[in-house]
Amino acid sequence: MDIQKFIISRPYLYHLTSSQNADNISSTKSLFSANTLIDMTNDESLQGVKRARRAEHQTIVIGENTFFLRDQRPISEKALAKCLTNNWSVGDFLFHLNDRVFMWPTLDRLWKHFTRYEQERPIIFRFSTSDIIEANPHVKFCRLNSGATRPSSYLGGIAPLRGAESFVVADQFDRQVRDVAEVTFENECKIAGPIWSSARPDGDFHQMN
Repeated sequence: MDIQKFIISRPYLYHLTSSQNADNISSTKSLFSANTLIDMTNDESLQGVKRARRAEHQTIVIGENTFFLRDQRPISEKALAKCLTNNWSVGDFLFHLNDRVFMWPTLDRLWKHFTRYEQERPIIFRFSTSDIIEANPHVKFCRLNSGATRPSSYLGGIAPLRGAESFVVADQFDRQVRDVAEVTFENECKIAGPIWSSARPDGDFHQMN
């Protein structure tokens, strides 16, 4: 995939998070993966969280700051076990997910995620795709919603396959721009350029900085 074509076709990236995370994101100008936040606590008792499905939201305290990790309830561990490649275990793939920051490349994909958490009144951040990718050359792309494990009748009753090869750099993404489902960053995504926020995908986005 041509990265410049992607930037032109998808001028914005969207990130949904708990409204309680807004101040930390604005002040640090970074989005951190769950695994990175856990490492930042220096709390060895939390290491097991990296390879476990979060059934509920989880609070992470780092110094005077509190971060809220979203639950992973939509993931069925039973279904996930049936669609993994590379001889990975469920724990292997959950670690892989928890090692990433996720963004949505379109409002349509954002909507599907937003409706799951709408009652919690999350906050949506919008970023310039060109600014974010320039500041984060380690960006990788995924062709599917990596946390969706609903079985497909077209695939013989299992969810689409996923594993180490699910997240790839642009040059290895052998599909079209329209096929990018997730834009991801290992460990950390540095926020460059303006930050806009909204309470809803169809709401007004206001610049925060």
